[in-house]
Amino acid sequence: MRPPLTPGSHVLLILPEPSGALPPESAQGPAGELILEGRRYHLVPAPTEAPTTPPASGLLTTRELQIVSLVAAGRVNKEIASALSISVWTVSAHLRRIFAKLGVDTRAAMVSRCFGSTPERR
Repeated sequence: MRPPLTPGSHVLLILPEPSGALPPESAQGPAGELILEGRRYHLVPAPTEAPTTPPASGLLTTRELQIVSLVAAGRVNKEIASALSISVWTVSAHLRRIFAKLGVDTRAAMVSRCFGSTPERR
């Protein structure tokens, strides 16, 4: 077990390349320290296995997936309600259930969980 970090320490998470560029002996990534611009960073190896969370499409209903798609497109609750011919209250209720099912707190986290990444900024 590693000793706890001292107050004011910085941690830098090193992620392996998706192509598997790291040699097998360093599959967990480097560990140790790195000094950048006078700051000391503790290197923490990142897990290489993929997360075991189920795909969102298996958790959500068709209507909930429609709402997630509209949120991903940048629509606000009022616009979603209008597009789906439902009330703003119903949109809010769907979003609360979606957040609970996915274990997220924000719209961005919901979109990331459903589509694998956040939408591109324009």
